[in-house]
Amino acid sequence: MAAPALFLLAFAAQAVIWRRRRPRAQYTALLGLYLGAFALVTAGLVALRLAGAEAARALPLAPLDYATFALLYVGLVAAFGTTYSAVQADSPTMSVLLAIEATGGRGLGLAELLDRFTDQVLVHPRLDDLVRGGLARLRDGRYVIAPRGVLIARTFVLFRRLLGFGRGG
Repeated sequence: MAAPALFLLAFAAQAVIWRRRRPRAQYTALLGLYLGAFALVTAGLVALRLAGAEAARALPLAPLDYATFALLYVGLVAAFGTTYSAVQADSPTMSVLLAIEATGGRGLGLAELLDRFTDQVLVHPRLDDLVRGGLARLRDGRYVIAPRGVLIARTFVLFRRLLGFGRGG
């Protein structure tokens, strides 16, 4: 119960922070926020245990309990992280789906969809996100991959290979 509670607390903190001012490097900020919350709570639990405080009696004793707490929390954060990209930016797939849904059953023809979803709508925001997130840089009018982008791209390709997929994109 503690891991989901901590996750919800960190999520509430994220909602407050993001509503005030969304960080430039959102994934770095997410990592810092969620890992920071975990580190603070873990340090607090250890401090309570070492101090022999009355409240420490309610804390679990077994190292396995702490490992379970850590694994569940990391799993929740990882699951959230994988879905965050679909929420933080307009997803091309979701944008098309919502446009079709907005017609009230009339639907949209291919020509209408191609007119509505141009490079300005689909490609440019993604390039801006890559630069803002430090995954790519714009140099002399060309987009080049940054070290962080190399790490993510290689991890993505490795994961796809492990699953038996092609390089993908």
